Amino acid sequence: MNRLFCLAAFVLTAVPLAGQTTIPDDGSLSISRAGDRIGREDFSIRHVPTTSGAFETMTRGVVVTGTHRVTMDLSADSTGLPLRFQSKTADDGRATNSFRAEVIGRRFSARAIRNAGESARELMLPPGTLIVEDGVFHPLQFVVARGPGVVSAVVPSRGRVVSLTVEAGEADRVSIALQSIEARRFIVRESAAGSVREVWVDANGRLLKVAIPAQQIVAVRDDAPRAPAR
Repeated sequence: MNRLFCLAAFVLTAVPLAGQTTIPDDGSLSISRAGDRIGREDFSIRHVPTTSGAFETMTRGVVVTGTHRVTMDLSADSTGLPLRFQSKTADDGRATNSFRAEVIGRRFSARAIRNAGESARELMLPPGTLIVEDGVFHPLQFVVARGPGVVSAVVPSRGRVVSLTVEAGEADRVSIALQSIEARRFIVRESAAGSVREVWVDANGRLLKVAIPAQQIVAVRDDAPRAPAR
């Protein structure tokens, strides 16, 4: 395991001091298509102590593109495996869809509420499965922290598990707010959809930039990552 992956694992799973909530990362991404700004994602990652003496990693992402808004909340255990997931979408300020899921063991139990009605679904997850969502960028840092290699991930809005191949990162730099930041660039390939995402993270595994070349989409962090807060 190289130094980058050791540091990334520390950021995503570092144990907080007893009784303290820590914030390994929070920030925002500006989203553009073909060079035109189309939206923004605000995200935060917290480590919250539990009564058992362990902790949960809790993330929130809010993506706004035009009048479309997606809010995604995810809780994972201290090893990074998902426990609970919730997402809500709204258009023109009106709620359109909501989605809740719980993971017990390897069973992913989900319930979706849409304008057309309500539905439930269960999936059996391969060991070590993560959760990602189309159009939400911050969970990709958890994916590349598992690489290089093949990572299983459930995409709740699609109701399916996908296979993601993470190709080893190469040294690069990302320009953020007039700063040039040392980075590592990874390629994430999804076999089912044939999609490719390029993901840049800093030395601590924190997300800096995502590109989806086929869609001409780029999401870049607005400010350089700050030191973890307590």
